[in-house]
Amino acid sequence: MRALLLLIGLLLAATIPARAVPQHRLVIHIDSADREVMVEGLHNAANVIDLMKSRRETVAVEIVANGYGTAMFIEELSPVKDEVRRIHADYPSVVMSACGVSLAHTEEAQKRKLTVMPEARVVPSGAVRIMELQERHWAYLKP
Repeated sequence: MRALLLLIGLLLAATIPARAVPQHRLVIHIDSADREVMVEGLHNAANVIDLMKSRRETVAVEIVANGYGTAMFIEELSPVKDEVRRIHADYPSVVMSACGVSLAHTEEAQKRKLTVMPEARVVPSGAVRIMELQERHWAYLKP
């Protein structure tokens, strides 16, 4: 009976698709308010995804903006809004993370509430997010 249950379990497991674990993982760190650095980071994400796809390999990409780079994902401040939207539309798997600590400091300096673009999410700390990803063996790129 035990052998039969084990066999049924193995057969069921074989028919359920395994969650796709990407072969590669890349975190792109943006900490500059320089428009060209932001554009380069966005294009790095697209280029990596395209190349891995051409090799029939999978990749997870997360762009983490902190410090001055957080402006990249702030509606009122982003010099690359259109490019963020284009990359998000063309590469919806790219995770875009804005540092909550930097956002709070920017709001305090600007003396107003700011809006994070809908394409991005806020993480408590960009530095901690990068650290967590690197602890999970994500490759690190800083344009």
